[in-house]
Amino acid sequence: MPLAEVLVKIHRYRAPGRVDCKRGDEVKRIYLDHGQIVFATTNQLGESLGDKLLREGRITRRQYEESLTRARESGNRHGTTLVEMKILSPRDLFVAVHEQIEEIIWPIFGWDAGTVSFTAGRDKKQEFIKVDVPVPMAILRGVRHVADARSLVARLGTKTTLFARAAGHTEGLVLDADEQHLLDAVDGRRVLYELVNTPPLAASDNARILYAFFALGLIVPREPRQIKVQLKTDGGKYA
Repeated sequence: MPLAEVLVKIHRYRAPGRVDCKRGDEVKRIYLDHGQIVFATTNQLGESLGDKLLREGRITRRQYEESLTRARESGNRHGTTLVEMKILSPRDLFVAVHEQIEEIIWPIFGWDAGTVSFTAGRDKKQEFIKVDVPVPMAILRGVRHVADARSLVARLGTKTTLFARAAGHTEGLVLDADEQHLLDAVDGRRVLYELVNTPPLAASDNARILYAFFALGLIVPREPRQIKVQLKTDGGKYA
């Protein structure tokens, strides 16, 4: 099951817990509480907070190395140490952590292999700065990073599949003008092929957004309406 659909289920039941995403030696963990994403970790050094800040020029190499040494000695998180050293303000740290969490999570939506598992419950041993990333927004933004939109279209159905609107999971969901326009185009009469090719966005972008709507339950596939037609034959009988 794709990550988007796993997150929707967790969000539906507001279950606290941790989603482990593994692909080879790569491990990413997404922490959730009350159905919302509150933190994420990675074992990829290049995606660590310190490396992100260094890469973006927000800290110097000297500050990076000194703060990392202090963090290891004290057992504190690297970000907390940067605040203690007055290199970052608490507000700067919160913004950086929020950005880092998004950068950790978005690529997972594009994985074409790996495993996703969920462990329920709060880990009281984990101490971290909690952010609040609504799952619906995470799904909508995450699927926009999927490289091959065809894999998403395959989960939606065929070219002639009809879609209708549904209630879905909209808590925390904010659509931009193009996304709202595409959602409004879903009227139970347009087939998937027509929806994917709805202007002004490219077909690949529409496919990604439609999949997000589908995963969130905002749109549902609908069978074409069956119409019984009677034809009068030459003999005056109806068939």
